[in-house]
Amino acid sequence: MSNGCTTRSRAATETVGTRAMLEAFGRSMRTFLECERCLVLVRQRKTGLATNAVWVGCGRNPRPPSDAVSRVAAFLTLQKESLIEIPREEGVATEILGRSRSRKACALAGRIAAGKDGDLMFVAGWRSQPLAPAEVGLVRRAATAMWELVRGLAHHRPVRSILDRSLEEFAAPTFAVDHRLRVLGTNQAGKQLLLAKSPVSLDHGTLVGANSAVSGLLQQALRDTTAARLENVWASMVIPLSTDHRAFAFAWVGAAPCEDQRDRVLIIIPQIDPAAGAKRIAAAFSLSWAEERIVSEIFLGRSPSRIGYDLDLTEATVRTYIKRIMLKIGINRQTEFYLLYILTLSPFVERYQRFSSTPPDGRAPCRNLEEAVGRKVVWNDRSLSA
Repeated sequence: MSNGCTTRSRAATETVGTRAMLEAFGRSMRTFLECERCLVLVRQRKTGLATNAVWVGCGRNPRPPSDAVSRVAAFLTLQKESLIEIPREEGVATEILGRSRSRKACALAGRIAAGKDGDLMFVAGWRSQPLAPAEVGLVRRAATAMWELVRGLAHHRPVRSILDRSLEEFAAPTFAVDHRLRVLGTNQAGKQLLLAKSPVSLDHGTLVGANSAVSGLLQQALRDTTAARLENVWASMVIPLSTDHRAFAFAWVGAAPCEDQRDRVLIIIPQIDPAAGAKRIAAAFSLSWAEERIVSEIFLGRSPSRIGYDLDLTEATVRTYIKRIMLKIGINRQTEFYLLYILTLSPFVERYQRFSSTPPDGRAPCRNLEEAVGRKVVWNDRSLSA
C-alpha cells in the first residue's frame, strides 16, 4: 500500500491542497505513468515556499531530505514548459526518486495552476521509456484533468449523506423524497414502518399511500412544498394518511435542509403517544387535569361511552367536556385533535405554545385549526382509510 509523508515550512501559509488530495493525485499519476514513485507538492507563488509535499511509493525506503523539496520547486519554477522529461543523470530527480537501474529511464515533472495563490508540482519516475512527442500533450491534459477531479471529489458533499445524517435526528419515521416521491433515504423507524406497509408503502421505490386519495394528497403536498422552497419560502403542511379512528395517521411534509437541492422534501409520520400528546396540548391551551385525561382517551380512539366508563363519568358529562375543550382550543371536529398532536411535534413550525385559541386583542376563538396555528392544513372530509 502506498505511503505518504508531509513536509511543511515553518512559515507555511494556507495550502491549496490537503494531504489527502495530494496523495490521491500522486497515486493516480504513478499508476497512469507506470512509474515507481511520485512526489507531489504545493508551492505558494508569493513566498516561493513549498508548503506541502507528499511522497507516494516510498515504502520502507528512506525519504529524501526536506530541503530537496525546495530545490525541486525552484527547478520546476524556472522551466518554461509545464511538463518536461528529466533524464536519470539529472541530480534533482535522483535526489527525489533515488537512482534507477535502467540507463534509459527518465522521470516526468509537471506544474499545474492549483488556485489563485499556488501551483501544484509533481515529479514521477522512473519510467522505463521516454514519452513520444505526441504523448506529451496528452499527459499534460490528463494531469490537469486528474487534479480537477481530485479537487472536485474532495469538496463534494453528497446530498444523500447529508440527508442520512439529518434523518437519524428524528425519532419518528422520516423519509427524504425527490419531486417524484422517490425515496432517497429513511431512518430506522421509517424502515420498520415500510415493513408494516401501513399507512404508507413503497411501489418501485416511490412512496405511496393506502389508496389513491392518500397518494394524491402526498403528491399535492410535495408540489406545494417544492414550489414554495424554490421561492425561498419554507412551507409546511399536514395531511391525513388515515381517518380510521382505530389507527389515525398523519404526515408532516416540509422542505429538506439542503440548500443546493431544493426539490428535496422530508415526510415525517409521527407515532401517536396519547399521554405525551395530551400533556403538550394541555400545556399549550391551559387545559385542566380532567380535560387532559379526556384528550388522552380521545387519542386512544375511544368513544364517549368508553371514556366515561374508564374515567367513571357519564357519557353526557364526557360529551360536555369534549365540547368545552374543542371550544377552548378553537377546533370544530374531534379528528383535529390529531392535527394538534402532529403540529406540536413538528420541528419545522413554531412551537405550539406561541399560539392561543383566544388572541390578545380579544377576538373570538378560532373557528378551526387552520386559523389557530396560522398554517396551511390539508384536510379531506371523505374517509381516507383503506
